[in-house]
Amino acid sequence: MSVWILLFLCMMTMPLAAAVFHCSLKKGKILEIRQDYVRNARYFGKRFAELIEKALPDMKDGVITLSRKEEVQESREGQTFPEKDVEKLIIARETVFCPKESGLSFHKEIYSEKDALFVQEDMYLRAVYSKKRILFGNGVRLLRWADAEEAVVIYDGCELGRRVSSGNQLVIGFDNTFQSLYAPVIRIGQRPEDPDDFMETRDYRIFRLPVITDVEFNRHYIHDDMISESGTVPYTIISRGDVKVIEDLILQGDIHSDGAVRIMEGAVVLGNIFAEKDVLLERNTSVLGNVFTQGNVILEEGASVGQPDKISSVIARDRIRFQGGNYVFGYVAAEGVGSVLKADREAAKEYIFPKEPVHRAILTFRDLDEYLGVDMQGFRLDLHLKEAVIPDGAAAIPASQFFGCRNLGRVRLPKNISVVSDYAFADCVGLRLQGDLAELLLKRIGTSAFENCRELTFSSLPDSLEEIGGAAFAGCTMLQQLIFPDDAMLKRVGDHAFRDCARLEKVSLPDGVEYVGVSAFSGCCSLEEISMSVKIKDQRGIAELKEICPKARIIFRPVKKEDASGSMQDVRDEGGKESENETG
Repeated sequence: MSVWILLFLCMMTMPLAAAVFHCSLKKGKILEIRQDYVRNARYFGKRFAELIEKALPDMKDGVITLSRKEEVQESREGQTFPEKDVEKLIIARETVFCPKESGLSFHKEIYSEKDALFVQEDMYLRAVYSKKRILFGNGVRLLRWADAEEAVVIYDGCELGRRVSSGNQLVIGFDNTFQSLYAPVIRIGQRPEDPDDFMETRDYRIFRLPVITDVEFNRHYIHDDMISESGTVPYTIISRGDVKVIEDLILQGDIHSDGAVRIMEGAVVLGNIFAEKDVLLERNTSVLGNVFTQGNVILEEGASVGQPDKISSVIARDRIRFQGGNYVFGYVAAEGVGSVLKADREAAKEYIFPKEPVHRAILTFRDLDEYLGVDMQGFRLDLHLKEAVIPDGAAAIPASQFFGCRNLGRVRLPKNISVVSDYAFADCVGLRLQGDLAELLLKRIGTSAFENCRELTFSSLPDSLEEIGGAAFAGCTMLQQLIFPDDAMLKRVGDHAFRDCARLEKVSLPDGVEYVGVSAFSGCCSLEEISMSVKIKDQRGIAELKEICPKARIIFRPVKKEDASGSMQDVRDEGGKESENETG
């Protein structure tokens, strides 16, 4: 018997011993986590090249092993492609890769150690990497990505897939569409033979001006839409509406706008632009930092973003449009579509500053299809909206849909709403929900869904609710009590969920709650009583209640378990006693 016990103990301790030994070998070493994908804009091309170069020595009989075995066609000088559809991976080592036939479709990746030139018409490519240069002639269609160590040159009428990148520069002609671009220098709406005259058309002294970064003391809030000072303006602009910077002005800080931003001809912004709506850079303007917007971006002729030897970004939630002669030093990405079109001042009006914006005080929908067809953030920051009726049948309120609608006072939610997504009603300071919230079929309330809804009131939430996200009701200063029945479905109360609910007096959480986040009730200075199951007593969000709510009476209810007969019996804390902690 003792032998068997000894054998059992050995089997149990061997994995532990192995783990200890392994950890001792690794002691002092930092866990390495690859960040190439998120940090390297050339990740796809570089990673593909690494895989090819590692596998090339073992290539045999026209087969190479990458993540799986792939058939290879090695390119030779003067090679022809009799079949229009090329289904093999292409590797070109000895010669420039330049197909002579038009209408070819390459359904696998192409790797070239020399130039890769696609000059024939109707060329379809999956992905291309070159250790030298890449050239796309007119009408090339790229499905995924293209990357080159040296220059990438693109002529007219091309579809540029998910990403085109270069370690040197991109030169892009007209009538092209894209999603993302990267290079230290991107010349847009130009020809490769055009002179690189960026520095000649710019006053080089602007690159030596200091950028205002001390926002604590250099914020300038504006109420109209025009920055009309002359010369150099030494501060950061913050506006709840549209912002226009007049001609030839130099702004040394950033622009933060809840509306659109228009930089008029010849003006310079040394910092960044952050906008909720469209951004228009007129002729020969410069933004030396980054441009981020929830709307569209238009760069008129000669407009630029960034500066030489520094990496900047132009990021748009919707579309990006270049009109020619543009420079971007770094990264360009459009969640919608990017395009390079010849200058057309009239066409730009569809994006920027509509003369007669359509605002509705009362928002109603004919049917569910109309509601589902609106933009996810279509009513974001609409200060004209006062009332909204969500149609029957809607299952969710999308993320940020009514974010910042500060004058929105009344909203009716249909009974079958199951999710109020992240930030859906955040900063709707006057919001009052119509009807009884407890009657809804809600299952999840997302992060900051009702944050800073100062007029929101209710006494209970639906029994069906399973999750309250982080800061979901933070700053809801009119809430007075939150009562759940013991058998309600709630499982999780997120971090800061009810932070700064200054009038909240009584809270009762159901037995099924498994997590209460940190600072969930921080700043609830009126809290008098909170009760919950004893099983979550030691969680951080509960343990801190004594400190953050010193006046509150904290009650821990016993856990109820079903006995053999099917009846419920109390399992009490601390030797069979119901736990009640009175503080203050």
